[in-house]
Amino acid sequence: MLLQKSSLTYEQLLRPLPVWNPKAWYYGLMNLSLKTIGKLSQGIQIGFQYGFDSGVMLEYVYKNRPSGITPLGNLIDWFYLNSRGWCGIRARSQLMKSTLRKVLRSYQQQNIPCHLLDVACGGGRYDLEVLQEFTSDAIAATLRDYKLENVTKARQLALQFGVTAQIEQADAFNDVDLDRVMPRPNVVIVSGLHEILPNDDLIKHHFQQLYRLLDPEGTLIFTIQPQHPQLEMIARTLPAHTGLPWVMRVRSWELTRRWAEEAGFHNFQVQMEPNGIFGVVTAKKPLI
Repeated sequence: MLLQKSSLTYEQLLRPLPVWNPKAWYYGLMNLSLKTIGKLSQGIQIGFQYGFDSGVMLEYVYKNRPSGITPLGNLIDWFYLNSRGWCGIRARSQLMKSTLRKVLRSYQQQNIPCHLLDVACGGGRYDLEVLQEFTSDAIAATLRDYKLENVTKARQLALQFGVTAQIEQADAFNDVDLDRVMPRPNVVIVSGLHEILPNDDLIKHHFQQLYRLLDPEGTLIFTIQPQHPQLEMIARTLPAHTGLPWVMRVRSWELTRRWAEEAGFHNFQVQMEPNGIFGVVTAKKPLI
């Protein structure tokens, strides 16, 4: 089921609350708690150091092993890791892996050489966990991220999993970087990237860039976030990787689908994770 976006708009969340608003006091106290006692939790420490939307944070959430300073820190970390949003992120990861596995096997069954590109892989865990299920010569995989710490982490994981992949630093929105991808991919992944960026024009244009990059009859796998139950709390209390407040612009599936269709994609298949926050979509580029 695709849930609708919050009644609070991105623009409203960007505006600071007036000091006389009780919500300002509530979120101010919450922010103070997070920056003091909350830092007994390793997850909250990571969030303030790298950003709560960072690849480093996601890697920690995927591992889902509560850790902290003192037993109280462990307990705080357990509650943090089991918030609705992070449970949804882990469910999205499982859905992404099952979708990617299905797509790769379909190409393999048709004896079509598979060239995989993840344009913003973060730590690369979901890619690498699936790729280790295939022989080293079955998939030509390129994993990219614009942050060096994510590239380093992905390379470490690839070595740990025994996976052969080209892992490199690159900008997912840069035409020069995208044109360097060889061979031309017939499977492209965009996971968790569009959701953390507020610029609608950038995302709309990105679908056009990915369409040009993808081989005819290729498959695009991307994620969506039509709503989030903790939208205001996150915007008022947590920093993003930019150092600014983590204000998310949730987008309806109808809007995202329109952008993808305008770029040329068709044959959409949507699956939502059980929390109803995140979804994984596959789309095809037609043979022209």
